[in-house]
Amino acid sequence: MSVDRETNGDMTHRDIALLLAEAADEVEIGIAPTQAVLRGGRRRRARRWAVAAATTLVIAGTSGAVAVAGLPGGTDKGQVATRPSSEQRDLSAPYRTTLATGTDQGEQWSVFVDVWPVPRNEAEAATVWNALVEADGTPPDAEAPADLIGTVTYFVKRSYGERTSKVMENRIPASDTMSGRDLQTAAIPLAPDTDGPQRLVIGQVAGTAQFLSCHWKDGTSTKVGRARPGEEAGTDEALIRPAQGSPVDWFVCVAPRGTSYKEVLVTLPALP
Repeated sequence: MSVDRETNGDMTHRDIALLLAEAADEVEIGIAPTQAVLRGGRRRRARRWAVAAATTLVIAGTSGAVAVAGLPGGTDKGQVATRPSSEQRDLSAPYRTTLATGTDQGEQWSVFVDVWPVPRNEAEAATVWNALVEADGTPPDAEAPADLIGTVTYFVKRSYGERTSKVMENRIPASDTMSGRDLQTAAIPLAPDTDGPQRLVIGQVAGTAQFLSCHWKDGTSTKVGRARPGEEAGTDEALIRPAQGSPVDWFVCVAPRGTSYKEVLVTLPALP
């Protein structure tokens, strides 16, 4: 969705995201060219994703309401340095985890998530807030630094060729874990600035999820297992993996050329 600044000068991107977030608590929404699909699930929490991509996309969730905001995409304000692996609490930079990498039509692509530290008090919240302003911008549902206390702010980014774009963002309580078959997914085009097909699937699952399958519209599917501890993202390999600082685990899978996203199913481990 694009915003006409001449006819809607009083509406900001933040306003639009918040309005859509409120609407998604009660109804399924679809705004051309953005389409949102909310599939079943318990409404025990409002897990909201603001999607920063001016392309056709599909959102599905089984763990709460979803807000979709088709905001104009764009490049990041610069790469944020990966947080050093030390016990020192650095509030000025996020933890960065690469979720997947691959090659498409000769272009290298990757998906990674930046997870910001959880502020414990107003002083820490102010530090994180100022760092967010300089890096990715503050979350759409946060109006003041104090809103960040006790919550995890993350940004999912897609690199394709020489371009890196922010494609999703959210702020959730640090204790907001998932369980069982809880699932949150978004499907977007793999290449930026295109209207489809929705080949790139990015999702969240519980830390207990061992296997899942990404199903495509041509009847094929991709099996996704769990990464071994310390295993880095490999080229064109779909794996469930934790992200440092995130209360939930992540996965990325890509549809073969010529087809697109249909659904994702989580497989629970067999009972002993």
